[in-house]
Amino acid sequence: MSRKLLLADDSVTIQRVIQLTFSGEDVQVLTAGDGEEAIARIPVERPDIVLADIAMPKRSGYDVSAFVKGAPELSHIPVLLLA
Repeated sequence: MSRKLLLADDSVTIQRVIQLTFSGEDVQVLTAGDGEEAIARIPVERPDIVLADIAMPKRSGYDVSAFVKGAPELSHIPVLLLA
């Protein structure tokens, strides 16, 4: 069973680097271009881990982390903030 990683970053370059990094692994990389999109996708996709840029349009990585950790059904999901 493959793992899901949700990457929230507005940089297409970072999105591509992360996709290439995990291309040989059993990891499905999902991307969101801003924090608002990430917050909408997390309850639906239920990723195993979230990587979130701290500086994004609309909502920051801090907002994404607060959303995940504030929801009891999602709080088990690790969130790593990227700077």
